[in-house]
Amino acid sequence: MLEHVLALLIFIGRAGDVLSTLFISPNLVLEANPVARRFKWPTMILGFGLCALPYFDIQVAIMGAVLSFLVTASNLSKGWMARALGEKEMERIVLRAAAAGSLPVTLAMCWTAGAFIVLSAGFLLWLSDGDNEMVSAFAVGLGLYGAALAIHGTFFFVRMFRRARADAAQQAAAGDAPQAARP
Repeated sequence: MLEHVLALLIFIGRAGDVLSTLFISPNLVLEANPVARRFKWPTMILGFGLCALPYFDIQVAIMGAVLSFLVTASNLSKGWMARALGEKEMERIVLRAAAAGSLPVTLAMCWTAGAFIVLSAGFLLWLSDGDNEMVSAFAVGLGLYGAALAIHGTFFFVRMFRRARADAAQQAAAGDAPQAARP
C-alpha cells in the first residue's frame, strides 16, 4: 500500500513541477535546468518515470517525492511575478539586474541558500539519530533539493550574467560604430 501512495505522491509532485514550470514560463525562458530547457518534452515526460521508484526502493522514492514537492513549491513561490509580467518581461528584468549586479555575489547567495537547506537536512538527520529510515530518506530528499537549488541556480545565473554582458557588448559596439564612421 505504501508503494502506491508514494507513487501517487511522486506523480503529484512531478505534475506540480511540470505544470508550475509551464504556467510560469511556457517557453522555458526562465527555466534554470539546462537539460529541461533544451529537451523540454522528453525531460518532462521522463520525469514521470520517478513514479516507479517506490516499487524498487521506498527510501529513494521518499527522496524523490520530497524533491518534487520542494521544486514545485519553489517554482510557485517565485513565479507570481513572471506570471503577472510575462516570461519575456521577467527575463528583461533579470538581465537588467545581472547587468547591474555581481556574478560572484549572486552565486555566493545562491550557494548559501542551498547550503542552509542542506544544513536543515543535516539537522533533521542528526535529530532522527539514524533510527528512522523514512525520516532519514526525507532528510536526504531535502538535502538533494538544497543541492539542486545551488546547481540549477548556478546554471541560471551564469547564463543570465553572460547574456547581460553579451547584450552590453553588442549595444556598445552598435553605439561605437556610428561614431567611428564619422570623419
